[in-house]
Amino acid sequence: MSNSISDYGIIGNLQSVALVGRDGAIDWLCLPHIDSPSVFAAILDKERGGTFSVTPEGEWDSTLSYLDDSNVLTARFRTRSGSCTLTDFLTLPEPKGEDGLRDFVLLRLIKVDRGHVRLRVRFSPRFDYGRVIPHLTPHPGRGVVARAGSDTLALSCTGGLSVTGGDAEGVWELQQGERAVLRLHFGASEPDPLAEGRAEHLLVETLSFWRDWLHKSGTGFFNELGPHRVPVIRSLLVLKLLCFEPQGTMAAAATTSLPEEIGGVRNWDYRYSWVRDTAMALTALFEVGHFEEVQSYLGWLEEVILKSSRNELQVMYRMDGSGTLDEYELPHLQGYRGSAPVRIGNQAAEQKQFSIYGHVLIAAHLALSRDRDSAPRMWQGLSLMCDFARDHWREADWSIWEIRGEPRHYVHSKVMCWVTLDRGLRISRHLGLPPGEGWDEARDGIAGEVHSRGWSATRQAFTMWYDSDTLDGSALLMSISDFIPFDDPRMIATVEALRMDLGEEGFLYRYRADDGLPGRDGTFLACTLWLITNLAKQGEIEEADLLLGRVDQVGGHLHLLAEEYDPTWQEQLGNFPQAFSHEAYIVAATSLANARADERRRPQPSELLLPDAPHGPAAATPEDLAALLAEVARDHAREGYPDFGGLAASGMREKIAGALASLTSFDPETLAGIPERTSFWCNLHTLVVIHGVLALGLRVSVKEVPRFYRRAGCRIGVEEFSAEAILHGILRGNRPAPGWLLPPFPPGDPRLRHSIRPSDPRVLFAACTGTVSSPPVTVLTPATLDAALSHALRHYLARQARLDLAGRKLTLPRIFKWYDDPGRSAHDVAVFVAGYTDAATAREIREHPESFELEYAEYDWRLQAPPRA
Repeated sequence: MSNSISDYGIIGNLQSVALVGRDGAIDWLCLPHIDSPSVFAAILDKERGGTFSVTPEGEWDSTLSYLDDSNVLTARFRTRSGSCTLTDFLTLPEPKGEDGLRDFVLLRLIKVDRGHVRLRVRFSPRFDYGRVIPHLTPHPGRGVVARAGSDTLALSCTGGLSVTGGDAEGVWELQQGERAVLRLHFGASEPDPLAEGRAEHLLVETLSFWRDWLHKSGTGFFNELGPHRVPVIRSLLVLKLLCFEPQGTMAAAATTSLPEEIGGVRNWDYRYSWVRDTAMALTALFEVGHFEEVQSYLGWLEEVILKSSRNELQVMYRMDGSGTLDEYELPHLQGYRGSAPVRIGNQAAEQKQFSIYGHVLIAAHLALSRDRDSAPRMWQGLSLMCDFARDHWREADWSIWEIRGEPRHYVHSKVMCWVTLDRGLRISRHLGLPPGEGWDEARDGIAGEVHSRGWSATRQAFTMWYDSDTLDGSALLMSISDFIPFDDPRMIATVEALRMDLGEEGFLYRYRADDGLPGRDGTFLACTLWLITNLAKQGEIEEADLLLGRVDQVGGHLHLLAEEYDPTWQEQLGNFPQAFSHEAYIVAATSLANARADERRRPQPSELLLPDAPHGPAAATPEDLAALLAEVARDHAREGYPDFGGLAASGMREKIAGALASLTSFDPETLAGIPERTSFWCNLHTLVVIHGVLALGLRVSVKEVPRFYRRAGCRIGVEEFSAEAILHGILRGNRPAPGWLLPPFPPGDPRLRHSIRPSDPRVLFAACTGTVSSPPVTVLTPATLDAALSHALRHYLARQARLDLAGRKLTLPRIFKWYDDPGRSAHDVAVFVAGYTDAATAREIREHPESFELEYAEYDWRLQAPPRA
């Protein structure tokens, strides 16, 4: 059984990296560089890939951790007879020549802490991605040398190793206090054992290197991060590990072909420097005080674009800066847990992605705001990027997710072209230089087109591509990149839409569109972290903190993040560790810390919209509310849906407001039994929503007002209740709203005494929410509650669902996707629906519920009947 992705730690020397498992096995290492062919690749094929392991014999358990503030990894093993520590690191000697490259030297230090431990050392290198078994030459008392063509790899050690074919193996028994040193040197022609004292000295030097780099920013921001301090430090160290010197490029991840779906084909090579990913990661480093990496990379990019005859950047480059990344498959490797194919190279390098320039300009704007001296040599290349965005933004491309189909007019690409020009204009103003011709006009044109063609009135969200209703997690970058304010109603609505439709247990998928590949990927950690940044900036501090805590759990005690996460199997997926995830973590954690500090300085007042004071002293009774709602349904509704224009013109707003305001004299404790309580609160919810639409003068959708269902409300006695609190806090037994993690009422809230438990899922289909896809107005009374709820559900299904028995497909209202009240599984949902259809349909579904495929109709957030002019 292969290790889980999360069972590995990473070490490196700024030119290559190694993955070290909790079992003491180095199962991934490419030499001499991170994008070179592998020498150890057991993570992709346990039999053919090759490994270098130091593991106790017999039964053992272990922990894997980093020495504080470093990229030095320690495994602690415990056996029946004793315990030992294995310390792994790559040395960072000075570059040996003008090319700026270092010798590759990996050290493995063993120390027995208690008792005695019997260790099995296995050295099985497999060159060229496992295609070449090298010739092993033993050097008794010194080690072994592996040769394959012109490549050599020398393992030095004092313990004995026996060679059989392409494997060297030995069993060492060490007593308490004894030590052993293994030294792996790429390019050495013979072993050169290292004394224990010299090994310890190199360990101290290596620790100093990482700690000096980490703390050189001097910002002191680490202390502001609370429980997220250690994961931020680890993220910074991971990003530095993925950097490649001397070019200043950064690998998107350390690995290739770790799958986005176990057993699937979504396996890509990420060991290259994506312009976008690198620019975003270096921007995160810059924000916490690490400037040199940004300036080095921008300098390299400038050289690339000035030398390019096309004035255009590739999507990605090799680590040495070359641009050839031909993609091919390795059929001899079975892939991680059987997930084939294993791919080398990346075809996406040939795509057009206009979004990359915006990320470069963001980084450049930050760098030049600190160091004007670099402006003259940087401005020419940046100007060419802005000219490119101006000239090409109207074209289709493949955008951020690199979908392997036809190009489209992706909203993210348009937005980032706007960002390119916007930052170019900011830089020109800062430096006192003239901007390029037409930059202003192009920027304004992009903004207008994105707001008109990239916005869905139905979904009330920015979309994946023009004139569509498809949602895309990259929309979260619109606010992060300053295209639109975080608190703009459209951005808040987009965040809510993404959480409801792309969320799973808080984590966010990139998209749910057909991308031409079989299977599906996991939730995307960078999108989830962008969501946290948006929530923090929108004032949802506790929600953001809770979700960031869940991401911390995904990273485990090593705090290493892959590309994706599967909430069902609770495992990380995709290449590992991923720069995209770690830079997004830094941004999310710092945004949350800043937002919490701002919250302490500026307490937020309640935004609840309360109805006007009543005209008379008498409190409305539950029967009064039911009668008022019946009047709405009878005289001011179309097919059961409120006619908001008619309600406004008839004076019903004032009438509803008076009834709601009078509830300050009503005691909900007088409600006896679940039928009476359910009827009262459900009727009240619908009246609160109707009053909110009328009082706020909404024209198109409830999403015009941020958090509408939190703002529409009333006071009952001394307590305030929003529509959200009524529906989710009371009628649903204090369960979170769709897409949210926190329930409406915190522990100890006195309003919890009104929560109805167990809740009735049919209430969801009797609670009118003021939208086209909402249930119609339903009037409930205690005497007829059961029949009325069943009728409401049957009516809603008849209007909104399509039950195709022949095609074995149930197309249900989206409420069934958002809420698990009717059932958590497709089987349970189908059986639930069957109970509210005709007898023949019910019998067919109940006999074979598992044979039906469930689909969910789109939800239309527009008002049911727009108010009259």
